[in-house]
Amino acid sequence: MTRFLNFDNLSDELILCIFSHLSFGDLCITQPANRNWARLAGDNELWRSLYLQVYGRTRLRGAKGFISRLDGREVKPLPGRAKSAEYKDWKWMFRISSNWKRGRCSVEEPEESLMDVQSALHSSTLNSHVIGDGGEHIILAGPLTITASPKLFEKPPISIIDQHYRKHTLICEPAEPGPVQITTLALDQSPPLHGHLSLACFLSTGEFAIFEFNATATSHFSRKFSYRPTRRSSRTSNIIRAAYYHPLVVTLANSFSLSIYDLSSGTVRHTQTLSAFTSYPPASLVLSSPSATQFKLVIVYSSPVYPRHWSVGATELLISRNPPSATPALAMTPSSHLFTEEFRYPLPSTMTVTATRNIRAFDVPNGWIDTGALQSMREQWSRKVFNVAAAQTDGKWVVLAPGDNLDAACGRSFWTFPPGVASSALHSPVGLQLYRLVLPTQSNSISASPPKLNFVRTLVGQTSPVSALAVADGRCVSLGGNGGIWVWDLEGGTGAEVASADETFTDPGLQSIRGTISFDERRIVSAHAGKVVIRRFDI
Repeated sequence: MTRFLNFDNLSDELILCIFSHLSFGDLCITQPANRNWARLAGDNELWRSLYLQVYGRTRLRGAKGFISRLDGREVKPLPGRAKSAEYKDWKWMFRISSNWKRGRCSVEEPEESLMDVQSALHSSTLNSHVIGDGGEHIILAGPLTITASPKLFEKPPISIIDQHYRKHTLICEPAEPGPVQITTLALDQSPPLHGHLSLACFLSTGEFAIFEFNATATSHFSRKFSYRPTRRSSRTSNIIRAAYYHPLVVTLANSFSLSIYDLSSGTVRHTQTLSAFTSYPPASLVLSSPSATQFKLVIVYSSPVYPRHWSVGATELLISRNPPSATPALAMTPSSHLFTEEFRYPLPSTMTVTATRNIRAFDVPNGWIDTGALQSMREQWSRKVFNVAAAQTDGKWVVLAPGDNLDAACGRSFWTFPPGVASSALHSPVGLQLYRLVLPTQSNSISASPPKLNFVRTLVGQTSPVSALAVADGRCVSLGGNGGIWVWDLEGGTGAEVASADETFTDPGLQSIRGTISFDERRIVSAHAGKVVIRRFDI
């Protein structure tokens, strides 16, 4: 007769030692056995080891900058006697990360759309031409959702919505009366002080304002900075992208004029403008601060490929605070004249660009080339596109989304290849191209490694051209023109469908409308054709 070991006679320490050799799936199966096993299988240290083993981080992924949960919690609310700052529910964090991996989430469609405030105010204003792609502006900051409409208003509003859908409105008044629109928003990526956030709002007149508010009391806000250009110019008209890391503000205009503003003196000072002649929208900006006196800006953009195609390129700019006696200078090599300085003049202790490096995914070498270089060039050629729907980066990964092509709709091939290069099923009109951006430390040494933009793979899954794209913290989320949403783990190489195609978007007219998508470590908020949907993964 076979005798079985009675685990109930073992000590808790020995059972925990045995459980430590189980996978997370087996650990969940053991919980219904009895109360003792359920208690031990939920041991926080067991799940901490599993979380670090599977996901390799001590936090949830997806947040940008230092903005996470501003109430200090990285887990579910804890009892009042527990201090959330000293405790992490690793099992709950594992569940959230697993939901992202599988695309499992809850879907919320608020009875009152997040855009209702803007729609109501817009009814009394002019409904005329809108500059830009027409997508809503959405920023997620911890438990807050910040939204703004791109339509024309006399006084453009910004809505701040908390987790209970309570709304507070910021009014961004222009200096002169008249209909204006918000072209983009930027949240301060520097560490927040005492729970205060700073938000920069950019208007079509070239003005911008920076508001400060408390994350726990959003009804109280103040206007910290304001800037109004002395005259309308290409550098201030239609700001399509902006990045803010106090005390530095960087703006990118539709004409691809890059402007740098210094806020360290308590006022807004425009210190430098750079122009590009081989870079085009769509574009993405990532601003970080490696040290207290130096900032690093990474720009990803559309790069033309002769004769009528497009690829992706990137530029790294180092921005430093120069001493009062220094003159702003831009370090460039003769072969990389991507950005040129519009003007230069000495300013006391100003923020200016001190070095720049340019990288292109499609680069034809000069002179004679060997077989290996020829094969690499042919592979690059097979990845060119007729137009670009979106180009996004988190500073490490770059994702290029091909745009819709009229030739494909007419039955002609979307891709064209030179002789001897076969087409690939992976390089499709709806496949996203993933690149790894390699930026070694800048050095004057001849043996220093050059920056690279290496193609990694094609992200497949979407069944329609991409309407909106977001990349942050090694994760990519895309919104298709048909309403489908996919999530990819760029580091792990996995992908999951979060939302299938919506039958209400079968109309080609609706599919051509630009959408907006934003995400953090716990949720995805999408806006497309007037429909706002929140998908939560902390379930």
